[in-house]
Amino acid sequence: MVWTTLPGWIYRNEEFFALEREAIFMRSWQLAGHQSEIPAPGDYLRFDLLGESAILLRDREGGIRAFYNVCRHRAFRLLDGHAGHCGRAIRCRYHGFLYDLSGSLVAVPAEEAFDELDKSLHGLRPIEVEVFMGLVFIRFGGEGPSVAEHFAPYRDALARYRIAEMKPLGDVVTAPIQADWKVAVENNIEAYHVAPAHPGLQRLYGTTYRLETQPLGVSHGGGTLREEPSPNWSERHYLKILPPVPHLEDWQSRGWYYYAIFPNLSFDIYPDQIDYFQILPVAPGVARFRSRAFALPDERREMRLARYLNQRINRIVGREDVHLVEGVQAGLGSRGYGSGILSGKEARVRQMQQLVLEAIPVAGDAAPPPPGQMAVRNRALLEAKATGALSRQAAR
Repeated sequence: MVWTTLPGWIYRNEEFFALEREAIFMRSWQLAGHQSEIPAPGDYLRFDLLGESAILLRDREGGIRAFYNVCRHRAFRLLDGHAGHCGRAIRCRYHGFLYDLSGSLVAVPAEEAFDELDKSLHGLRPIEVEVFMGLVFIRFGGEGPSVAEHFAPYRDALARYRIAEMKPLGDVVTAPIQADWKVAVENNIEAYHVAPAHPGLQRLYGTTYRLETQPLGVSHGGGTLREEPSPNWSERHYLKILPPVPHLEDWQSRGWYYYAIFPNLSFDIYPDQIDYFQILPVAPGVARFRSRAFALPDERREMRLARYLNQRINRIVGREDVHLVEGVQAGLGSRGYGSGILSGKEARVRQMQQLVLEAIPVAGDAAPPPPGQMAVRNRALLEAKATGALSRQAAR
């Protein structure tokens, strides 16, 4: 059976995008950074997504907490920048409200002007946070499995890379993409396009690439690098210079692997470094790429050069991918498309689209509902789905 894709209209519709915000992104785990980026009490990271802003900071006991980046008094945005240090407390620059590193409101200027103010009721609102192998995730709302539960099938393999011990390798990289977040993610989690569209990766992998999906929206791809010398200078020297990494298994020390978690995050796992590949939605048909590399301290000249060559190779791949996803976005509105088909090589895309459909069942409609009726139609489908499930349970 040929699997049909979700329809093209969901990649460019304002009302559908609003449903995605609440049903998917405000309920999913999002990577904010690595614990090494906030090493000392008062150090913080900021993570913004679809109008929400989060602060992730190291408290006085060394733990990591997350809060909404908004003063409880009059909604002033508290901390700016991607990262920084707030000292022993967070002071609102509007009226001077002061919050300690546990989020408690500890001081209010002219406090006597407030009638019976109970400061314990007005601390910063917390956000769920989880540290997994040194990676710091937050979830604005919803419930469900932890990050560790999501990655359970791959925990042993990932543990060998010692990700928690890594340090940043370069700055955070962000760039706009003129394509919907789903288009960019779908491109990133399949290798069917590698042979025609990524000649460099094809030279490195040949036919060794493999893929698999796991429950809870986690998938895996990648393979062993070929030993044949490449005609490309960067690829040839990377394969020649890459030094041994004793703590990795043989298949890891000569392989490039990719792990993805729904909805918008992938990890590129290499012998010499790792990076995250995060696609942040901005508007229908517009997204933002966010990435940062991390690596274990290693002063070997060969390792430094291998890391440089790795990034040189992948910058080319990245430019090729931007061209691909923007080309897809341009075609999604054509009357010659409607929806497409998927092969077995695109199983990870099929998994992702199924999760979108489960969260927002109106995504299965061949055409969008009339303007203003999207949420109503989707709610009716969710209710019918819930009623059907209850009926089946009662029948059993």
